[in-house]
Amino acid sequence: MGMPEIRKLPSGVQTFSQVRLNYDVYVDKTLHIYNMVSNYKVVFLSRPRRFGKSLTCSTLEALFSNEKKLFKGLAIGKTNWKWKKYPVIRLDTSLANFTGENGLKNLRTLINKQLNLCAKNYKIKLGKGDISDNFFDLIVALYEKMGEVVVIVDEYDCPMLDTLNFPENHELIRKELQGFYKVLKGCDKYLKFVFITGVTKFSQVSLFSGMNQPEDISMHPNFCALCGITQEELEKNFDVEIEDGFKHLEFKTKEEYLSRLRSYYNGYHFSDDSVSVYNPMSIIKHFLGNFAFRPFWSETGTPSFLVEYVKNQPDRLQNFKKQRISAESFAKYDKDTLSLIPLLYQAGYLTIASYDKENVLFTLDYPNGEVRSSFAKFLASYFGNSINTDSDNYGVELTDALKTGNVKGFMEVLKVYLQKVDYSLIAKIKEYYFEFAVANILNMLGVRCNVEVHSALGSVDAVIEFGGYVYIMEFKKDKSVATALKQIEEKGYAVAYKRLGKGREARKIIKVGVKFCSKKKNVVDWKIKIAN
Repeated sequence: MGMPEIRKLPSGVQTFSQVRLNYDVYVDKTLHIYNMVSNYKVVFLSRPRRFGKSLTCSTLEALFSNEKKLFKGLAIGKTNWKWKKYPVIRLDTSLANFTGENGLKNLRTLINKQLNLCAKNYKIKLGKGDISDNFFDLIVALYEKMGEVVVIVDEYDCPMLDTLNFPENHELIRKELQGFYKVLKGCDKYLKFVFITGVTKFSQVSLFSGMNQPEDISMHPNFCALCGITQEELEKNFDVEIEDGFKHLEFKTKEEYLSRLRSYYNGYHFSDDSVSVYNPMSIIKHFLGNFAFRPFWSETGTPSFLVEYVKNQPDRLQNFKKQRISAESFAKYDKDTLSLIPLLYQAGYLTIASYDKENVLFTLDYPNGEVRSSFAKFLASYFGNSINTDSDNYGVELTDALKTGNVKGFMEVLKVYLQKVDYSLIAKIKEYYFEFAVANILNMLGVRCNVEVHSALGSVDAVIEFGGYVYIMEFKKDKSVATALKQIEEKGYAVAYKRLGKGREARKIIKVGVKFCSKKKNVVDWKIKIAN
């Protein structure tokens, strides 16, 4: 057997020209870009970090700079796009520290440097005004010299997010940016196209109130795949890597490998009825990292604004999965009552799981195994004392017990983990917090544990599907296990799972009643019943 073909993949590359000229793969998004620039003038797009927002900005810059050669063979070449060179102002507000006493000064310095660099490239000289004056002067000067101007702002919300926990800086920066973006309204007649992107949308702090309200395409079904990689795009563009990975990992079939990729890296939905996408960074690093299934996205670090938010308000984590929220909630913002659920969605830790058209509500859940496991470890760092499943043999024992239907072994190991949970972070112990701790421990190990699973007659506390078993668990605080098992029976929680698989593929259903003691803060009793 000869050496497999190794292709150069663009991991972390955010410049369109570099991807096109120096790498072997480019996932063509130019038809999405054509539809966007052909239908709108001012556009806003929210996507999680490492999702290709900067590459989209670079692609737009190349398009409006008339770098036609870079687009040879791409989808936009089959459209009626009129190739023309426009002056482009591109800004990135993530390149400074805004949290210290010089936060506002650093913001002004950063933006002015970028405005002056742009002016220099077009042989224009700016004065020594503030950022709003220089922005206005640059737009007008470029228009007089070359015609309509394109403005691209990447990571626009970074100064706001970085200062969420620094109220004085936050308010000063908000006011400064509000005045800065107000320039765009006064310059409307000089503008061809405006693109603003970031993680969050601060719609209710009047950040954009001074400008023409941008068209928010973040949840538009036509643009749900503008950033990210669809299953079809994956199999078309990475066929070589898929073939190599399938052979290297020795899966029985290629479909088994693809199924594993989907469950671990796919699953992001950005509209009510959309295809799901992969995080580009994660899937490319998987191919480049000897096909290892690792949480590459989370290894780049949890955003500091989210870390501080969770540390300061841990009680808001209760029941954060399977939440139903309205479309308006995704952009709801108040510096005193920032909602955790939309924040987790925008940061990429939750995604749209389903949509209730009648009540116009979205249900959110983890997108995939990578995020489920990595976010569970992040939570454990605040709710546990040195819980480390990577080096802890207990993790292997726990999963082995689940694989073999050994409930006793599972419970004994679970008790060890629960001893490490820091319940002092929670004002009042409730049954839900126990469910949360159990689910989080399992999610760290890559075992999917769903809590508060709804059925026709109620909701079961936890359902674990692992190997050939389905575990239906009901937890009771300071009540008997008989009470828990009786509820499972009377509510018919097992009925929905009896039809899963047939013959040899059928999974054994085990009903588990668990008693949790509020004083000992741990499991004290359990009882099982095998479903017929």
